Amino acid sequence: MRRFSSVIGLLTLLGCAFSLVVKTRAQADDSDRRFDKTFTVDVALDSDTLVVNHVDPTSQPNDQFRGDTLVIDGSVYKAGTVPSGMSDFDPKSTKDRIGKIRCRAAVLVPLTDLTTPAATFVTEMYSLPDDNQIILADGPGANLFATVERAVTGGTRSFSGMIGQLKEVNLGLNRSQACDLRITFKLKSPEREHDH
Repeated sequence: MRRFSSVIGLLTLLGCAFSLVVKTRAQADDSDRRFDKTFTVDVALDSDTLVVNHVDPTSQPNDQFRGDTLVIDGSVYKAGTVPSGMSDFDPKSTKDRIGKIRCRAAVLVPLTDLTTPAATFVTEMYSLPDDNQIILADGPGANLFATVERAVTGGTRSFSGMIGQLKEVNLGLNRSQACDLRITFKLKSPEREHDH
């Protein structure tokens, strides 16, 4: 009898797990339907454009402290262009470049902290393909090899009124020792927002 109860318990547990997986997958599929436009790009930031304003003005230029602010630019590429890991990819490369990015950030953790997923609070301007058509995003910036989500707060031209979210995966470092990122945008139009 005890063995029979264990089998029923196991089957019940497996059934609950299966229904949880199905429900979670259905919710994920349903959440994707809320968006009008989904696309992925790669980003290579360029440390040659980095400007840091230190909280402690006596700090060394390469030190990073909580509260420092920075500005850095980079290039936006077709998805799959930028390799992951510590690579020799050149962020100045024009091959497959489809735009540019400008970031301003407040540092949340010291440079030595590689475990905190959100290393900065960042505002980003994606120019796709140029400054006449942009996407703006705001939220946490990913630490090395971390993944974070950020709010898309608007845009111009074909992105005018679009809101949504992006997922940022930190792929590693490029030739300039700045971050390489894979960004997936999920956007919805203001008309669709009023429908729900």
